[in-house]
Amino acid sequence: MSNFRWSFSQWETYNSCPARWKYKSVMKLPSSPPGPAAARGLELHDRVENYITNQRDDVSPPNHSYGGKPAAIVHEKYLPVLLAFREHPNGDRYTEKRLSFDEEWYLCGAKSPDAWCVAVLDASRFIDRTLHIGEWKSGKPKDTHADQRKMYALAGLRAWKADEVIVTTYYLEDTAPPQRLAAKDSAEQKLKDLWRGRVEQMQGDKILAPKPGDHCFWCDYSKKKGGPCAF
Repeated sequence: MSNFRWSFSQWETYNSCPARWKYKSVMKLPSSPPGPAAARGLELHDRVENYITNQRDDVSPPNHSYGGKPAAIVHEKYLPVLLAFREHPNGDRYTEKRLSFDEEWYLCGAKSPDAWCVAVLDASRFIDRTLHIGEWKSGKPKDTHADQRKMYALAGLRAWKADEVIVTTYYLEDTAPPQRLAAKDSAEQKLKDLWRGRVEQMQGDKILAPKPGDHCFWCDYSKKKGGPCAF
């Protein structure tokens, strides 16, 4: 694969099922629009982003449902967290911050032919040489959320040259306590090695075999749905 480019969501798909990643990201076969659960989460992200960027005054949910489930309600305990990002004192705060890196983890333009890795941070604020990254989740924790924190910690260390990056996953519906990773700049090489190994495995996989599981029932490429996969 020439011009290989990856993101956390691509690695997450590969880790779940290499064949699904092949169909979706390599062959670029069409897929269905987001289902109700995904659409519900996207709406929550948009609502929180608009609040932090002063485009709305609160985070109250819309009055409609997603697959019969009401829109996500941000628990009141997280309102001070969102307000801290909204009113960050020195103005160096971002939502949906898109970062692109080359293979040596140097920043580059998103359209650069050297762009190798792309990361999009839900919210970030930088103060006193420490970068705080907030990741917003609806629903419950997933095992790969810890992997996401490790990748975003590395992206933050490289992009801001911070002394420390603190990545916190917030389950805004209060389905679980926040999960946090604090990475000092001394951890940068260890994180580089971790992701280098993972991406080399993904890039070098010539078989991209299916990994059957419960996800086959909703996968667009499954045999059940008329897709090209054998499962």
